[in-house]
Amino acid sequence: MKILEPNNGQEFVPIALHHIYIQATDTGRIMFLKEIKIGPAQHTWEWIDFRINSWVDLSGIKDRYCSFDNAINRAVNDLYCTVYEFETFDKAANNWDNIKYTDCITTVYSSKEK
Repeated sequence: MKILEPNNGQEFVPIALHHIYIQATDTGRIMFLKEIKIGPAQHTWEWIDFRINSWVDLSGIKDRYCSFDNAINRAVNDLYCTVYEFETFDKAANNWDNIKYTDCITTVYSSKEK
């Protein structure tokens, strides 16, 4: 299990395309990154929710195809997501209880004095 962290001091970080990437959000949602083939030479990478009866909205997808690099980088750099990398689904399942959103925001603004 590895957490992909934004602004880790490296300019370029190689990752494996065939690994499992799971995103935990601050609202408690857990999603995994999956390639969706829409048609011949048409595919996109989308974050699929683990909730029962969840679905992916492909309506209006004509011009919003998402590459693997774009999908992973947007999630890693989102302050309200924590992205985990696993080699297999078995390893992800074994670490399921440890998949949680990690708050990396350290500054708190408040109208009340402490």
